[in-house]
Amino acid sequence: MKEVSPLVSSGLPIRPLSALEAEIPPIDEENGTAIGLSNPLTNLFPARDGLKRYKVRQGDTISTIAAQFGITADTIKWANQDARSPLRLNQELIILPTTGILYTVREGDSLESVADRYQITTEGIKKNNGNYQKIVASGKGTLILPLAKPFSKNAYTQPIEKLPDLKNYFALPAAGYNWAELHAENAVDIANKCGTSVYAAADGLMVADSEYGDGSGEWNGGYGKFILLEHTNGTKTRYAHLSKTLISIGDQVTRGSEIGLMGNTGNTDGPTGCHLHFEVSGAKNPFATR
Repeated sequence: MKEVSPLVSSGLPIRPLSALEAEIPPIDEENGTAIGLSNPLTNLFPARDGLKRYKVRQGDTISTIAAQFGITADTIKWANQDARSPLRLNQELIILPTTGILYTVREGDSLESVADRYQITTEGIKKNNGNYQKIVASGKGTLILPLAKPFSKNAYTQPIEKLPDLKNYFALPAAGYNWAELHAENAVDIANKCGTSVYAAADGLMVADSEYGDGSGEWNGGYGKFILLEHTNGTKTRYAHLSKTLISIGDQVTRGSEIGLMGNTGNTDGPTGCHLHFEVSGAKNPFATR
């Protein structure tokens, strides 16, 4: 039996190729040709700033294209608003060189503020954007943000300013320094030493995340170990970067009860260090003051 080489992808675990993926040749990034074939891959074109344009072929799906380029299917969807199944023949898609998102730079942005907002490293941005200095200085253009995710659709079903303000419904979930700056996923960071107690912000039920399950892993898209609570009014709160979780899926908790310990699992590079990432879905985050 012929041995199938593993797929090594940027930001994704090594796994065996499926039979379908094994039929797709790897791409030479320098000239856009399919390695091992004599003819160039005529449906792949250079775009700009490390991006590529891919023209959809017969039988292509978002998943098979993602596997071909070693990125996630979500990365393709996030970069292409019209990327919906089934794809159209000859439809052109923007392909990022790594799993992540495209961010449109705004006046006043700095490398540090963008990295902090999306909870990624400045080094990752620099590595994937050769002209980042010019883009940030001009306040125009786009940056590739590796391993970043767009704001959650669950958290932002309507503009931030129109989310309901639940006043004192949520209690402060941990003692420490509240950075108070709203960033990705309608969240704030509260910094303290590792092992600091984390408390339920309101009565709730621990539920599974649709993408990351029970939150027990060490990475989980950058969240690290986390707890997701569902509350009786339909809102949800997430407690991420924990060193330890003290409750399990299906457990009912009361406001102020200890549910975990602060840590630095997942993506905690940056000025916040060991901290709690506290996010709210379905309502304003009451601890974001700037």
